[in-house]
Amino acid sequence: MEEKIKQIHDLVENLNRYAKAYYTHDESLIEDQEYDKLYEELKALEEETEFILPYSPTQRVGDEVLSSMPKHAHLAPLWSLNKAQDLKTLNEWHTKNQKFVETYNETHEEKLPEVNYVVTRKFDGLTVNLTYDNEGILVNATTRGNGRVGENVTAQVKTIMSVPLRIASNNLLEIRGEAMMTKEAFEAYNKTAEVPLKNTRNGAAGALRNLNLAETQRRNLTVYFYDVGYKEGTPFKTYDEMISFIEDQGFLTDGYFKKADTFVKLESLIKEINEERAGLNFDIDGVVIAIDDLKTRDLMGYTIKFPRWAIAYKFEAEETTTTLLGVEWNVGRSGRVNPTAILEAVELAGVTVQRATLNNMDDIKRKGVSIGAQVLVRRSNDVIPEILGVVDEEEIEETIEIIPPEVCPSCGTKLILDGAHLFCENTLSCKPQLIKNIVHYAGRNAMNIEGISGKPAAKLFEELDIRHVTSLYTLTKEELIALDKIKEKKAQNLLDAIEDSRKRPLHSF
Repeated sequence: MEEKIKQIHDLVENLNRYAKAYYTHDESLIEDQEYDKLYEELKALEEETEFILPYSPTQRVGDEVLSSMPKHAHLAPLWSLNKAQDLKTLNEWHTKNQKFVETYNETHEEKLPEVNYVVTRKFDGLTVNLTYDNEGILVNATTRGNGRVGENVTAQVKTIMSVPLRIASNNLLEIRGEAMMTKEAFEAYNKTAEVPLKNTRNGAAGALRNLNLAETQRRNLTVYFYDVGYKEGTPFKTYDEMISFIEDQGFLTDGYFKKADTFVKLESLIKEINEERAGLNFDIDGVVIAIDDLKTRDLMGYTIKFPRWAIAYKFEAEETTTTLLGVEWNVGRSGRVNPTAILEAVELAGVTVQRATLNNMDDIKRKGVSIGAQVLVRRSNDVIPEILGVVDEEEIEETIEIIPPEVCPSCGTKLILDGAHLFCENTLSCKPQLIKNIVHYAGRNAMNIEGISGKPAAKLFEELDIRHVTSLYTLTKEELIALDKIKEKKAQNLLDAIEDSRKRPLHSF
């Protein structure tokens, strides 16, 4: 029996070492098949001896369905951060910090260092607070909750492979991190999900609050650690020291910790993070700026809600909620009839958004949207905003179902359903189809006839009955000048561009 217990200790130590190398340092020390073989050997020994170490890798896997999530009090409070939405507010905060240090140093012999900031990415996930006992064993994991009491999600967090179940430190401590669903994990999950997730943040939050541990594990979460909220023993002097400790204990960090001792440097780092944002494998929604010196932090203290020594600079929102007011059906060049959501105006990524794409009826049904519902809207990379889904599925009963049209909204022709899309087959007289075909033909990537875009093409259709591209070549200067707002020079330029289009190579058609 004693020999088997020793085997269990050795297997647990080795398997945890392999997992740490793979999930924290992206380093493979063993082939997958060999790891699986050792894992099964450990499981068999644990079943035979009924001896299971609390930090055994077998304790990660959850096929259990929990009945509830009890509350748990944090050893140290998790504060919210005050927010700066613009550089002016951030500069005012910076000036206050400088003034505090200057005033303190004028009246004390032991001086504080000049204000120096640590700049980190602000993760868009769910905060978790992990407790390790004085033997280094993970004994609790809790959500932020109200900052003092959160929900116990220990079983859920244990399914996250990058979270160490045991660390070398023998001091009771609480360490904070952000539970994230990477973009890669999000896309992989949605490929097979019966109900696709709306975004990575909802995916992470839903995983941690899910009582079905198999579903939590299926979402393949990652936790990036960034702060020690409570630790017995020698205190840290700087944030640098704290991060070194976090990494030395085997916790995963995102690796971005930069210093700024001037406001100009702060601006530069904010710009840098914002520019790299789209290329990251996880979502961020801003920058966290905190004073590096921990004594200065202690002296500055807290307001009722926030630490005075840290602030979050928020990027312009790329996702927000608003009300779906209605749906407009528009006819495309190919005759496809597309739904466009009409939204209550909302600011998003620096612009006012009132419309969003809905793709087709299958998309509408899959996302569960209806008129009057609160919807989640995303705008990224300057493309047309997209509705991701409803915010509260329970409110659907009070909203109006979206009914697809039976006839073309432009010409009244009966629509046909082809796959997921509705089509108008009236290619001879359906106004939007004819106009958009002319615009497409005149486009830069085709005939490159400058001067024929949406409105001019509509005017040619309505006033000169130009219904087909061949009719462009019969236009006269007199006809064009007769149109409102078209002068002789503009008319001649358009005719010259039409004439030049006769010389385009065959592949332009």
